[in-house]
Amino acid sequence: MNANPSAGRAPAAAAQIRIRPLTGALGCEIEGVDLANLDDAQFAQVHAAYLEHSVLVFHDQRLDEAALAAFGRRFGKLEDEPFLPLRAETEGVYQLRGAGKNEQRLSTQNLGWHVDHSYQKNPSLGAVLYAVDVPEAGGDTLFANMQLAWEGLSAPMQQFLSGLTGIHDVLHYGVNSGHHSISTQAGLERLTQARARFPQTEHPLVCTHPETGRKILYINKGWTSAIKELRPAEGRALLAMLNEHALQPIYQCRVRYRNGTVCMWDNRCVQHSPNSDYSSPRHMLRVALHSDWVPS
Repeated sequence: MNANPSAGRAPAAAAQIRIRPLTGALGCEIEGVDLANLDDAQFAQVHAAYLEHSVLVFHDQRLDEAALAAFGRRFGKLEDEPFLPLRAETEGVYQLRGAGKNEQRLSTQNLGWHVDHSYQKNPSLGAVLYAVDVPEAGGDTLFANMQLAWEGLSAPMQQFLSGLTGIHDVLHYGVNSGHHSISTQAGLERLTQARARFPQTEHPLVCTHPETGRKILYINKGWTSAIKELRPAEGRALLAMLNEHALQPIYQCRVRYRNGTVCMWDNRCVQHSPNSDYSSPRHMLRVALHSDWVPS
């Protein structure tokens, strides 16, 4: 992964970028662009598509770690991944090595629906995945549009939710999934360390996208654990209803990878869920994009 196969190519400045929507809800495939040789005019088109479609897919790319990091930095600073242990040689790049459905151990591909780092004050702007070696089938990623989810609520429900506050808890997924056992000393230590590093964080249930101005239903199944202003049972019931509403297929798209596919998403306005329905190895590279945005 240290040699860049695209080095020495002439920039594709004259290439015509083609954008094809994936679904009516979100997502698009972009053709006619080489991400390793992206000029400013092409990047402006890619950035505009990012804000319009929220999920971008580029097939047949040839990137090394440095080129992937350079593309990510076009959007802003790269940030650390607190729970991804496999750092690549290039700063800001992480390796995802999928275990497959027959290996019962915690890994990123069985996390379920979530928003990256919503348990922090500044959740990620987005992330970029590059498929190095993926199975012929399986390992897709599902995305759901939280802007459309907000717009799909009734006016009385929108009015009720405005002004309410979600509690985002780094322990919510671990405890409820069973991956972190509280019955063992090691499990308790892991939970204690995670809580010390990431205290519970509050974000409004209704936020405004900082670049588009569209309203967002700002919840996710992975980390949103309670609603501050409601009693616990009321909050659990409301969150269950909202997630059932927000994760309807009508608000979703599905991305299927092949070797050389790049997928990136706007973490501010989508939930995503990686599938672990494969049994052969899956190797991807990932960068996370930092944002100074505080959901509001």
